[in-house]
Amino acid sequence: MLALPLLLLLIYGTIEVGRLIFIFSSVANASRQAAQYGSATGEIDNVAFYQNCDGIRDVANESAYIVAFDEINITYDRGINKDGTQIPISDIDPNPKADTCPIDQNMIRNGDRIIVQVSARYEPIISIIPIDPLEIVSASAHTFLVSIPIVGSAMPTGFFAETSTPSRVPTILTSTSSPTIAATFTAIHIPPSGNTPTNIQPVNTIPPTLTFTPTRTSLPTYTPSITPTPISCSGLSGVFHGPLTIVDNIMKMRINNQSGHVLSTAQIYLEWNHDRGHQSGNDTTLHLRQILIADQIWNGDIQTPSAYIPAFYPFIPIGESVIEFRFHQSYDLADGTERIIINISTPGCTNYPVDSRN
Repeated sequence: MLALPLLLLLIYGTIEVGRLIFIFSSVANASRQAAQYGSATGEIDNVAFYQNCDGIRDVANESAYIVAFDEINITYDRGINKDGTQIPISDIDPNPKADTCPIDQNMIRNGDRIIVQVSARYEPIISIIPIDPLEIVSASAHTFLVSIPIVGSAMPTGFFAETSTPSRVPTILTSTSSPTIAATFTAIHIPPSGNTPTNIQPVNTIPPTLTFTPTRTSLPTYTPSITPTPISCSGLSGVFHGPLTIVDNIMKMRINNQSGHVLSTAQIYLEWNHDRGHQSGNDTTLHLRQILIADQIWNGDIQTPSAYIPAFYPFIPIGESVIEFRFHQSYDLADGTERIIINISTPGCTNYPVDSRN
């Protein structure tokens, strides 16, 4: 009788500690799985994973077995500084206790994070000792990608070789000789002796006579075959670039084409500080409006963190040229995400990237 209460207390304590650990594990697993789901690349029913608030919460609730979660908060930031503080997105509260889902698509870029915080309450089944309920909280953050540069391998059409090299194709030299046999008839007459004449018929003799007729053949002839001259874009005899610079509303980069050939492009990719690049006035956004290179112009209106320029495949002339990206207002704040990638499509340089970061 004396040991029974201690035994029951020990069993009950073991159950409560097990419940507490299980709830903590459920909360931590829920936040981790939900953040991983929200950071996935792609869409469901034309909704990006990081904007699918109901889907993120459904994934978190799959870990709720013996407890119901009190709160599932979803927010975003741009990562953390060296001192451990969060880098906020414009007009978005990065505190894990905030709930800012869904975020506008134009406000995010590669490298941003989604933060999911899950909380639950723990209370003992039997309040033997009067203690306040415990709040168990777990927050997880995952970095997501909005777009990934992918280099295509399609060969351009209309390419012609620059020079041709003749290859020798000799004509076989022949000589003909044909023996000719000519027949000759020789008549032998023996004069008569006495009164009895003797007539001898002509005898045919065929001495062979060989006659050779030479045939004169012309000298060998040569047929030219076209061989493309190989092109290389690497090294000092290829394509290289200068630094990326920003002046007023223009982002530009110098390109030096020393390959000796006019090069065609397959893709042009750009990253910029689209939401906070302009620092004066109420509008801090930057819209890409125009691109210029060697008298070739693209006009449009793009406001995203990064973009492949649609339907613009300019040629890079021989020598030095400058590619310019013009925005609708001044570029005041460079945040380190600025990048230009130009992919070459000319054979010999196919998929060669002119990357401002290399």
